[in-house]
Amino acid sequence: MRCKLVSAFILMALPAAAVVGQDQPKITYQERLEYDAATGQWVELAPPIPGTEEGDLALARAYLAHGQYEEAREAFEAWFETYPESAHRPEALFYAAETEISAEDLQPRSGDVMQAYDWLEELLDGWPGGDLSERAMRKELIIAELLLFKDRKQKVWKGMLWLSAQEEAVMMLDRLIDERAPDTQIAEQALRIKADYHYQDGDYEEAEISYARLMREHARGRYAKLALLRAGESALARFPGVEFDEADLLEAEVYLKDFKQKYPDDAGQYKVPQILTSIDDRRAEKDYRVGRYYERVGRLDAAAYYYRLVVSEWEATTWAQDARNRLIAIGAIDPTANEQHESYEDDVPVTMYEGLDDESGQLENDPAAQTP
Repeated sequence: MRCKLVSAFILMALPAAAVVGQDQPKITYQERLEYDAATGQWVELAPPIPGTEEGDLALARAYLAHGQYEEAREAFEAWFETYPESAHRPEALFYAAETEISAEDLQPRSGDVMQAYDWLEELLDGWPGGDLSERAMRKELIIAELLLFKDRKQKVWKGMLWLSAQEEAVMMLDRLIDERAPDTQIAEQALRIKADYHYQDGDYEEAEISYARLMREHARGRYAKLALLRAGESALARFPGVEFDEADLLEAEVYLKDFKQKYPDDAGQYKVPQILTSIDDRRAEKDYRVGRYYERVGRLDAAAYYYRLVVSEWEATTWAQDARNRLIAIGAIDPTANEQHESYEDDVPVTMYEGLDDESGQLENDPAAQTP
């Protein structure tokens, strides 16, 4: 029994004028082959016949294969008009979309990627789970990448305007992630593209959310390592400064310590130990500045608490020595004594948080926000 596994077009002689007009250049073919599993031979098939559904579609695809995108576009347009009810419509939708994507990828403003997306969505809505479904979703990933990273635009008013479609591209990715292909490699790739876009665009909050989701939903995937690193970097980049709440610093520290533990050989390459040291330095500076604030408003008990905390928790930073100097200055320690480092959590003054703005996390009228 003959089993059709693969068919290949390798140049067969037919005039292209049968599809798009006599003035167009000809596409020539040598033969069209199909593999016969029963005999193990490639069998020559009859060339496509112009004026038939399959023949005209084959000729349109031939233009696409040869990179003649304008001719392919005209051929597919004629095909859709001539055969609106054809059973071959899914195939035509896919290759018509590929024509627009390939043209735009080759040269900006030479293809209509939004029209391509509409065709792919029609295919996925009308023939879900078909042979072309996964390929169609991967084409949608390419469209999103073109719009997000290659500065391609959407065509408006037949090309009179070309506008950004980055928001539309993110929506394309979200639909793949949440509706079309959840928990698949396609969703994993879509999450990676979305996270990278937000990271590159400087929207670190959305980047961290997307990288965290990528880690959570594809923990054993190919991007797990990158997602963990980028989540930490995103949280760190989101930190507004030492005058504000340190939640972002703490979150970054958790991610990066986890990365250092899981991927010790890669930690040095990505300078993770140095980044963690810088986090310690920022946390130390923050607590030192809080201590300075309390010192300046006369709350020496709270100031001493924070200075001791800096000395105890971040001994390796320069802020530890500054804090020790302030402890000496306010008479909290004997400058000749060798004070033992201890945890001072149990000694927190009950009024130590007076003066904090609950909404911003910043000290109200904080003179300590200025460099001492």
